[in-house]
Amino acid sequence: MEVSIVIVVVYSVIKSIIRYKRNNKSKENDFLEITRITLEPKLGNGFVLEAILTELSVFYYSIVGWFRKPTVIENGKVYSYHKTSQIKTIVIVFSILIILEGILFHFLIQLWSEVAAWIFTIINIYALLYMIGLYNSVRFLPHNFYGDKLIIRFGYQSSIELDITNIESIKTAREQGGIWENKSKETYYALLNMDTPQYEIFLKEPVLMISSYGRKKYVKTIVFRTDEPKKMVEEINFNINSLSG
Repeated sequence: MEVSIVIVVVYSVIKSIIRYKRNNKSKENDFLEITRITLEPKLGNGFVLEAILTELSVFYYSIVGWFRKPTVIENGKVYSYHKTSQIKTIVIVFSILIILEGILFHFLIQLWSEVAAWIFTIINIYALLYMIGLYNSVRFLPHNFYGDKLIIRFGYQSSIELDITNIESIKTAREQGGIWENKSKETYYALLNMDTPQYEIFLKEPVLMISSYGRKKYVKTIVFRTDEPKKMVEEINFNINSLSG
């Protein structure tokens, strides 16, 4: 019964996506955006939808991400943040550890229970896909400006969209105290703990930040980094001055 329900749901989703793409020829929407558009009327904009999209993102970016080029954002300026980040090194190291751990523990657990061994192996495969998908999503989802909006992202894990006019100031970010540092709950950290923060945006009014599985919180500051820090900060300040003028 459960398998039948899953098949019906997947079939419905695929059918809806095909229908949407047939009726909408715009190339700006990718697979995940189309999936959100087609599922939102049926599932609402809550935890269930966000959980499904998060899981789809893991498989989409870890598998499909290797075979396509990043979508070009028209009428917008983008700034990557993966080239100078430690994320590639972290993903490689953890992927190797996950593979070695998976092989070793599979055989050890198999001595006790074959079913438990395969469950553990499946969890390890998912963890590997998550790491690979995160790296690809960081490449595919840059920071970008469009109109009077600015989107700051960290792959599919989190993002925030804010009005340029809501930015009070932008300053050089202070060094983080490490992984175990107590971080402010009103700050969105759009970077790895291992990476050095570059700039911090201070907002006039709190803005909603959305992370994986639909987790949300209002933040007043945003700490981020980019591969072209000087150029991006100049772009932010230019937009602030233009809009305020």
